[in-house]
Amino acid sequence: MTSMGIDTGCLEAVKLEEFGVFGGPRLLEVGCGDGRITAQLAEKATCLVAVDPNENELMRAVHRVDRVLFSRASGVQLPFADHSFDRVLFTLSLHHQDSRLALQEAVRVLVPGGRILAMEPAVDGEAQQLFHFFEDETAALESAMAAIADSPLRITQATQFEADWQFESKHEFSRYMFAYHDLAWNVQTEVGLFQQLGRKAADRPLVLKDKLNLLCLSV
Repeated sequence: MTSMGIDTGCLEAVKLEEFGVFGGPRLLEVGCGDGRITAQLAEKATCLVAVDPNENELMRAVHRVDRVLFSRASGVQLPFADHSFDRVLFTLSLHHQDSRLALQEAVRVLVPGGRILAMEPAVDGEAQQLFHFFEDETAALESAMAAIADSPLRITQATQFEADWQFESKHEFSRYMFAYHDLAWNVQTEVGLFQQLGRKAADRPLVLKDKLNLLCLSV
């Protein structure tokens, strides 16, 4: 059976491990969402704490993943003491908040010599362009990257890669996009989405490329 869903090859988790996400016993994931990536991290993490400000998403993560301490919190106000974690990971979440404040909080809770990992969608990625159809995140994504560049943090590793999104058809993809954005189905919007897909709209399965930036930062 063909695997369907986001990052079908689990490439995100592979890249995070290559960048040293398990380089210390205490890992904090900021912006865990529904726990999709959290579940993969939990398989290898010694001590994993995950936070998200969205209560509904956080409850999905709680029911999805064991062996993780979850807390409802924003990255700009973490409920943890100074120097609590060896690694802090922003999983596609830095651009969803005040990036400068979030980076400052990450530094605060990081142990001396610790690392911050930030995985962010590339503005021009194929999948991200379809997200822009519902909500243009260009300014937020550019602001997050600017916050990293303007911070005192040093980029020790950086890469760009493409993960596969795979859906049975354009209709399954449409259902996913409407649900993700918490929108009721609308025929005009769906027609516009299919137009954005172009010739790929006829593909079965529908495979999209999600271009991602991954950076490892040190103080």
